[in-house]
Amino acid sequence: MAGGGLDITADIGGQKVTRDEVLAWERRRASKVCEKLGVSAPPDDVVALRGALVARKLELGHGALEELLARELRWSARAGRVVAGLSRGRRRLCTVELTGTGGSGEAMPQHYRRAMETGDEAALLAACPDHYILRAGADALQQVIETPGGSPLAARIFLADSANGTATTRADPAFPVQWVADGCTSATGPATGAIRHQFRDEPSGFRARLTVEFPAATPPHVVRAHRWHLACEFSNWIEAANGLAG
Repeated sequence: MAGGGLDITADIGGQKVTRDEVLAWERRRASKVCEKLGVSAPPDDVVALRGALVARKLELGHGALEELLARELRWSARAGRVVAGLSRGRRRLCTVELTGTGGSGEAMPQHYRRAMETGDEAALLAACPDHYILRAGADALQQVIETPGGSPLAARIFLADSANGTATTRADPAFPVQWVADGCTSATGPATGAIRHQFRDEPSGFRARLTVEFPAATPPHVVRAHRWHLACEFSNWIEAANGLAG
């Protein structure tokens, strides 16, 4: 089912959202991140804008990016501890569904893992303007620094792949490919959240059901806004997995 565009549609809060609408969100977020990172004269085209941001992040490197985001990371870590304590293990779900005609959704998790294992950070950064660092550690944890949708602060998250882990979302047997991981705010801390992303190829295309489990005390507006972050990054990753990335 290769060839042509994938014609991806997102279901965000019960509303059908076109690919162009998600790209418009990406363009707005990219413009803000360009200002933060000092990208001069950013291009208007979203694909060129995406490339300029990736180039700038790679040019700065991990050390400079962490220094630039240090204050945000300190405050988000403090807020995260408070929110986790108030949540007492309960979760607030953030879910979107993507459907596409043509192509494969099931190929996406392997595309991500291959990029993570080989250190192809450009492929990981390109998916969303709010990605700053995505890398694998020697302890098999994935370290992610990103700005969650709706949050004013970048946050550091450690993902540990797991068959089920602490995820409260049940696996749907209609989706043969499952990507499940626990989310922690420190490399040695307990899980405060989780992800369960589910993928199914169909005769005419694919369907992906994407769920992030935030601590229950996370402000609802952050969770609602993060649905656009999910729609952006996974639409881009699915296109890349099918050889259609810009």
